[in-house]
Amino acid sequence: MGYKEILNDIKNNSLKNVYLFYGEETYLIDFCIQTIKERYIKPSFETLNFISIDGKQVDANEVSNAAETLPFMSDKKIVVVNNPLWFSNKAKAEDIEEISHYIEKPSNSTILIFVLTSESIDKRKKVFKTIKKNNGTIEFSKIKGSELERWIKKEFKSKNKIIDECSIDKIIDLTGYLNNNNEITLYDLKNEIQKIINYIGQNEKVEEKTIEKVLIKSLQANIFELVDMLGEMRFDKAISVFNTMILNNEPCGLIIHMITRQFRLLLMSRILEAKGYSIGELAKKMKVPNFVARKTINQSKNFSIIELKNTLEQCILTDRDIKKGKIEQILGVEMLIMNMKQ
Repeated sequence: MGYKEILNDIKNNSLKNVYLFYGEETYLIDFCIQTIKERYIKPSFETLNFISIDGKQVDANEVSNAAETLPFMSDKKIVVVNNPLWFSNKAKAEDIEEISHYIEKPSNSTILIFVLTSESIDKRKKVFKTIKKNNGTIEFSKIKGSELERWIKKEFKSKNKIIDECSIDKIIDLTGYLNNNNEITLYDLKNEIQKIINYIGQNEKVEEKTIEKVLIKSLQANIFELVDMLGEMRFDKAISVFNTMILNNEPCGLIIHMITRQFRLLLMSRILEAKGYSIGELAKKMKVPNFVARKTINQSKNFSIIELKNTLEQCILTDRDIKKGKIEQILGVEMLIMNMKQ
């Protein structure tokens, strides 16, 4: 289940008594908890009916007692337990048994929410299986596609700003929100949006050139620019982009991994496009957003298929030589850049 199911449960007044919220998108977790609180808890009684607990500092008995205590002047009480150990191998057997016993027969007047953002989950644990059986496990992953675009547009609209689709794509691209190796959340994205809003001041429309001025490029955005420079045979500029990444403390090993990945995607996109795949099908095959697939296809046209194959092979060989200590990392990447398209 995802966070939309929780919002539907709130709307229909059909929340379950026990939930497990977990995943990387802490903004959405906090948003759902706040929405539940606003639906069931009166501000004047919040200190009595809303309890937030550090799960690493309490045992299961304390949580059970908090959950079993009746709400004061309210139909519901909310107990949030942050990062408890009962879903991992660090938990005590007696604690797991105690909390599992409560979950099997929870109080009807309490909404108990376990929140895991820093602890890994062992889905074999009894406590996890019990909550899942009752459809209470909710994974909060990054939002994507049109949903992400709508969220960004709404953030700007709330400040009376107008932004078009191309500018939205530019923000997603530069922040690297959708990159698999990027831990940026909607909280971070919200901060970047606020920077843009502060920069344009009284102006109503958000322009791409403004976004480029304000936002620091993500690693993926720099990789796209570097490969663009290579396609245009502007090697000095490509070296300059690489040096910028190094100055931004991007690990050299990650940079060459991303360059290799990009050329692999370029080759894949050329082959799939030649077979008649649509943008949506390409994106699905390459496991990237549609706008990234579109950019990749356009970028791949700067190279022949033979050039892409040769460059990909050079990337793999350079990475191997660096890992074996045959060549220093930065020198190895610089030589790789200068030797491309030769």
